[in-house]
Amino acid sequence: MNNLQFTIYNFKRKFLASLILSLIINFTFLIINCPARAQSLSLSITPPINEIMIIPGKTVTQTFTITNDGEDGMASVYIIPFDAQGENGNPLLDEENAITGSHPFASWFSIISPVSSFGEKFYMAGGAHQDVLVKISPPSNASEKDYYFTLLYELGNDVPGGITPTGPTNQARIGSNLLISVSKDGNPEKMFEITEFSAPKIIDSLGKLDFSVRIGNLGSYLFKSNGQITIKPWFGKAETLTLAPLNVISDSVRNIPCLKDEETISCEASYKVLVGIYKSTLEVSADGETDLQKETITTIAFPFSIIFVFIFIFAILNIIKNTKNKARNPLDNN
Repeated sequence: MNNLQFTIYNFKRKFLASLILSLIINFTFLIINCPARAQSLSLSITPPINEIMIIPGKTVTQTFTITNDGEDGMASVYIIPFDAQGENGNPLLDEENAITGSHPFASWFSIISPVSSFGEKFYMAGGAHQDVLVKISPPSNASEKDYYFTLLYELGNDVPGGITPTGPTNQARIGSNLLISVSKDGNPEKMFEITEFSAPKIIDSLGKLDFSVRIGNLGSYLFKSNGQITIKPWFGKAETLTLAPLNVISDSVRNIPCLKDEETISCEASYKVLVGIYKSTLEVSADGETDLQKETITTIAFPFSIIFVFIFIFAILNIIKNTKNKARNPLDNN
């Protein structure tokens, strides 16, 4: 075997060894990182929101239907107070103050089925439906105002007998908000203000007017926003945007979008502005029952971009013209 053959032989041997080592490492990596099969947990609840008007000292019974679209597990039910989180209608659960036997609101709530106490675990099979019956009984001396709670339903992938399935421990949670209005006459006073109604003061032509609407609840009871925005241009047809009827809970401010074809959208004009003055008026009430509050703002539309384009074109044409003139009269440069 000459030197060339020996070199080729060594190269093949090293290449083959490297290939085998690489395959072994990759195969080991795949085995180590192959995830174990974990149970899938998926829940739905009906209704997602309960608005309850109740007289102090009276009792109402609410039924919640839970559907387990995943696998078997042990479930439990809790009642938890909540406050508004931000201005987009999200609840902030106060889980440290979940309703227990020593809680100030313990006498307000009792669970009838499927268990006899909140937090008690019960088995729920995959694909099953479960009705949860809850009694709500504010005492006769309860203050007339709103109280906000969430019925929280938890499902874990533990099973009867304490046997934990293979894979990581999973937990699914879902809640239904309880908006409880305690009132003796069932006709509480609603108070609110237009916290913000704004749009650009100056806008470029061919853009679209967009609005920010924020409504503040100054009272002790929730209400639904009810109203519209009317856009009137200098010339042309007026346009109306409908506000989405969303709950604004007491002592909170909420961003209100608009409604189109039963879907919430941003409050934006559908037509592009041209030139001139646009006056936009917001009219809003609480539940459509209180007096209307109005606010009008003005926007000036001016064709900034169109003028800029004309200036740019004029400048380019002027440069081209000067360049041609210099090319025709080269001696003028001397």
